Amino acid sequence: MSEQMPGLPAPKPDPATAGYWEAAGRGELVVQRCGECGTDRHPPTQVCYVCNSLDWTWEPHSGRGHVFSYTWVDRPILPALAPLGAYNTTVVELDDTTGVVRILSRITDVGRDELAIGMPVEVHFDPAGDGIALPVFRPVTEVAR
Repeated sequence: MSEQMPGLPAPKPDPATAGYWEAAGRGELVVQRCGECGTDRHPPTQVCYVCNSLDWTWEPHSGRGHVFSYTWVDRPILPALAPLGAYNTTVVELDDTTGVVRILSRITDVGRDELAIGMPVEVHFDPAGDGIALPVFRPVTEVAR
């Protein structure tokens, strides 16, 4: 796990998101999958946006993906984030999902001039307290075989 991002509040799980946050707290990335049509989706919801089914499960995911989009924040939105200096807000598109699954996160261990659209990334987790963690990503350092 990486160092906790200062000042970032822990999420408030609800019935649709609790499993996601609890899995992250265990160091696992899960994706919500519709039990009716099989579509993977994020953010988690009670109802499938494809077929309107209320039947869903949590499926483990490798945590591999690529940078879909990003921006750098030069002026923190909260004073408590000032110690970070500039940081990125990134949309990661997960690999190997049924349907497109994108997660809003950040990429750690990367400089401003290194972050690029299409960069392969892998998940790791920032602890947020109470058994919950935040999925964050870092550049893939080795090629999967």
